[in-house]
Amino acid sequence: MKEKSQIEKKAEEKQITLLSTALSEASNAGGHWLNASGKGYPRFYPRGVSVSAFNALFMTLHSDKNGCKTNQFTLFSDAKAQGASVRENEQGVPFLFYNWNKYVHRNNPEQVISRDDYMKLYEEEQKLYKGVHNREIRTLFNIDQTTLPYVDKERYETTLRRYGSAVERGYTEADNRRLHIQFNDFLLRMRDNLVPVRSDGSGVPHYETDKDAVYMPRQREFGHYHDYIQEALRQIVSATGHQQRLAREGMVMKNGVAPSEDAVRQERLVVELASGIKMLELGLPARLSEESLKTVEYWCRELKENPNLMDALESDVNNAIEVINKAERGEKIEYATMRNRRDTSTMQEQMPKHYFVANEIRQHPDKETKKIVLVIDPQAKTADVILPAGASTEVDNEIPGMNKGRIMRALQKEGIEQVRFYNTDGALGYRPDDSYFAEKMITLARLKNWAMEKLSTLDVASAVKQANEIGFDHVEMIQDDKKRWALYIKPENKSGYSIYPDKEDINRFFSTLKQAMDNIGKVRMELAHKYYALAEVKPDLKVDLFHSEMPEIDLNRIQRVSVFKTKQDGIQCVATIDGQKQPARSVTPQQWQRMWIAEERDSYKRHLAATLFADVLQKGQSQGAHTGEKQQKEAELWPIETAAQERTKSDNEGISPERQLWDKLKANHPDALQLLRTKDGYRLYNEDAVQGAKILGIALKEYPERDITASTEFPTEQLDSYLSKLVRAGARVAISDMEEQETHRGFHR
Repeated sequence: MKEKSQIEKKAEEKQITLLSTALSEASNAGGHWLNASGKGYPRFYPRGVSVSAFNALFMTLHSDKNGCKTNQFTLFSDAKAQGASVRENEQGVPFLFYNWNKYVHRNNPEQVISRDDYMKLYEEEQKLYKGVHNREIRTLFNIDQTTLPYVDKERYETTLRRYGSAVERGYTEADNRRLHIQFNDFLLRMRDNLVPVRSDGSGVPHYETDKDAVYMPRQREFGHYHDYIQEALRQIVSATGHQQRLAREGMVMKNGVAPSEDAVRQERLVVELASGIKMLELGLPARLSEESLKTVEYWCRELKENPNLMDALESDVNNAIEVINKAERGEKIEYATMRNRRDTSTMQEQMPKHYFVANEIRQHPDKETKKIVLVIDPQAKTADVILPAGASTEVDNEIPGMNKGRIMRALQKEGIEQVRFYNTDGALGYRPDDSYFAEKMITLARLKNWAMEKLSTLDVASAVKQANEIGFDHVEMIQDDKKRWALYIKPENKSGYSIYPDKEDINRFFSTLKQAMDNIGKVRMELAHKYYALAEVKPDLKVDLFHSEMPEIDLNRIQRVSVFKTKQDGIQCVATIDGQKQPARSVTPQQWQRMWIAEERDSYKRHLAATLFADVLQKGQSQGAHTGEKQQKEAELWPIETAAQERTKSDNEGISPERQLWDKLKANHPDALQLLRTKDGYRLYNEDAVQGAKILGIALKEYPERDITASTEFPTEQLDSYLSKLVRAGARVAISDMEEQETHRGFHR
């Protein structure tokens, strides 16, 4: 999470003080904690613009604390523009203003674009991005904190009559009847678009996750109609947290661990805050339930001690209110499963198609043996008839023994109502993808007189299954090194990869893990199919979280890696690099989790060590490069002697020039590998070849007839990489020139 500025920290402290004070004082105020006087919903004065749910909460708490008569607020500058001013020594309330100036790709967090670029995208492309908000803190003042009541008394009193408390507005019996009608209409909209609210004889209001329904006692069982409204709102807010509808961000703060009592208490706070805000929208006071009053002390302590709680509450409360508001506007709050299935089907239509069955079918029709292929759909009572290459689908161009009229009549006798004719190739070639053959019978046949003789059948079940039912060996939520959640997918018979899911799917996964463990398997498979299809359509979204981000590092320098847990220091990694054992370094829980999921655990551990010990590897690499440069410089300055001079000094009669040259070089520099430059590459001889081939992992040859016991070589373009490998392995290398002429020009160390 981004570090907050001092201004943001002070604003949060004010919010915590306002909320803690209101909750603490509720027990002495009959449970009332918000808008006890029944003021209207907070707005900007004089424009009348309403504000977001979370901002409205704290504006009202501020108004309550200061005894203000309305929830009308203004900026200092706007008050001045109205000919008023903020009174001396007045303290304002922080207002969270979000500026959406960046957009990030939903499945690739590294891809961020500006708002200008976002606005240039087509509507469908815009759906792939989500806004990244830049939070600014503004300070607002209630109009009662300004001189407006004195400089424009008439306008102020008009505002009171419209937005003031129930007393200021003059609440009447007609208002009470309108409230009944308004809330009954609200419940009908919830039933149609979000969750049904049903009467229940148990006398205990509750929301059942399994049945996804709210059960409420009858209205007469409540002391006041307002109490009935708020309890119904509490249960509806609870329904927005169903794992199929909207996950609570606050509930996944502990990385998907099963819910503790703390999580249950936090959810209760979300329910009280969100239902209180909905009461505020109705201009009604909000009270804490008897059970919630017992939890106030815990909430106040958590607000003070948990640095993440306010951010989680802001997200959860705003999301819950937004879902309810959408339902009020007539939008159907669709289950995530249905939405994901639709999205998956759409993406599957764009996936690359497989044609294994069609390719197999085209091999069988044959003119000589009169064989054709029948693809029959028993349910639809249709048949595709595939004729051999060269056969026309026109009746007047028949191949002997393949009369289409006879074929059609023979199939109609078997109950087929519609027959279509195809060729194996050409414009009328038969080429449906593999998924087309689901529930169809494929038969090799031929006409025998007026009947259809079935010769054999083709079993295409495996191809159809592969096209329609992708299996998965492993599906798991994992975190990258920046603690971002990714979905790891390992399809059957394919390599695994990760992809960043939408935040909504991440939240639903963990909400299901918390609320309904028996459903988590279904959700895993649902998400696996969705993101497998997405990755097939857009392969660039695949992410590898199991390899080091430092491809230039030679992993062969890491000889041994051990990862283990300790009671005192947590998870540790010890690695042996360039033959030296390095002191242990800490491994994060995210890296530890990925180790147990990795397909090749030893390979992952090496890459993990490359990440943890990057500074050691880079230092050793830079030293090796410096050594190599030094050796190359020395080689350029080494004295040159011709092969002819060598021969005059040599007493080895009958020995090949290659052997004589190598013997001389080796005698002068016995501790160096003699690397000879030829016309096509570089070559090593004798014991140097054996040692070099082992280090480089290349083939070894023997040439005993040329006085050479062994030889190995590689092309010129491999010099840079192979030379560095030899140097890193601790070998000294002497590079010499060798031409095919009788006289060798010389050699360089």
